[in-house]
This record gives sequence, structure tokens and C-alpha cells, in this order.
Amino acid sequence: MVNLGKKTESPEPRRRVAAIVPARNEEKTIGEVLKTLLSSKKFDEIIVVDGASSDKTVEVSENLGVKVLSSLTREGKGSAMKNGLRATDAEIVVFFDADILGLTESHILQIINPVIKREVVMCTGERGHYWGLPYIISKIDPLSAIGGERAIRRSILENIPEKFIQSFAVETSLNYYCKVNNLPTALVELKGLKLVPKEKKWGLAKGLSDRIKELLQLIIIRLVIFLNKNEFTQKNKFR
Repeated sequence: MVNLGKKTESPEPRRRVAAIVPARNEEKTIGEVLKTLLSSKKFDEIIVVDGASSDKTVEVSENLGVKVLSSLTREGKGSAMKNGLRATDAEIVVFFDADILGLTESHILQIINPVIKREVVMCTGERGHYWGLPYIISKIDPLSAIGGERAIRRSILENIPEKFIQSFAVETSLNYYCKVNNLPTALVELKGLKLVPKEKKWGLAKGLSDRIKELLQLIIIRLVIFLNKNEFTQKNKFR
């Protein structure tokens, strides 16, 4: 029997969740990543943002039935993430690198649950390699949490100016935005998840060159964001 004298609260509507996978020439690994995302049934949509791949990355993705955004020019990771965000109206977006190995549904739940439950606005996954050293370093220095597996409220990325998300600067900028605005975040260790080394994918010379460029970008962006702290002021309150 329904008690008509007592007001009942309506259940909170379910929040849409989208997975976004930036990719460029990742035909060897992206298929398994997408299959795991699909089989988890945790996402309302899955979007691959392709950066002018010359291999079968797009073909592999389309054959699995996910949405693919193709570009004729090579985009940086930050731009690819932003383009993926623009292609969905999901309130929660979850980013995955296309060159990871060993992704499981357990890893996915570790990343998305704290955000879905509204405990935090961002949850970053650190891969469990090198005896857990990346996770330990990121716990000590939160700006170092640059894992590509990350769930966020879409407003977090929307509020960061374009100039601070170029290439590999995007992860540091996301971390700093949350820190300077005192927004709740989480860091989880994704044990068993690995990344294909750059040197193995592109060869020793190019792999080392890309790794050095990435490290330089991470150092530079720290200096840039510290000098432009006012541009990271929170626009939308955490709800």
C-alpha cells in the first residue's frame, strides 16, 4: 500500500558514461581494448578518435561497431581527447589509451565507480608495472599522475583552456585544475595492466626521441601552469 501522506523522493537519473580512445596506428592492440570495453557493458557509447592512422586502426574499430572520428591530420593527445568530448553528451567520460595490454572489467570498475558514485570528480589509473613505482610517485606528487586511463566529469576538461591541453600536457593540466580548485580526486593502481613501450612500437631511435619529447613537455607544462594559475580558477561548482 502506498502512503499518500508521505512524499517520496524520485531516484536520481542515471548518468550517461562514454569511453573515449585516442589512437594513431594502433591496429595491433586497439581491437582487444575495444572488445573489453564493449563486453563490460558499462558505457553508453564508445568513441575512437583517430589521428590520421596509416594502418588498419580505423578499420578494426569500425568492424567492432564503435563510433570513429577520423582526422586527416595528426592531432595531439589533448586535442583528440577534447574532440572526443565534443562528440558525446555524456556527463562522465572515461579515457583509455589504445596501446594498453591486459585491460579487464575489474580495471574499468576501479576507474569509473568513484566518479559514478559521486565520490570524486576524477579518478586516474596508474598501471601496475615497475613494481608499482608510478603509483607510489603519483601518491607523493599528484601532478605526476599521467595515466591514460582516467574517468572525469566532462566539465573538468571543458573548463581547461585549449592552450593547456596540447599533446601530453593535458594530464598534468587536469591534475592541476582539480588541485587548485580543491576538487576531490582518486588514484587507483591497475595491477596487470601494461603499455606497449614506444621503443617496441616505433623502433629504438624514434621511441627514445618521443619519450624525451614527452618528458620535456611534462616539465614545461608544470612551469606554464604555475605561471598561469588564475586561468585554472574553477568556473563550475562541484555537484
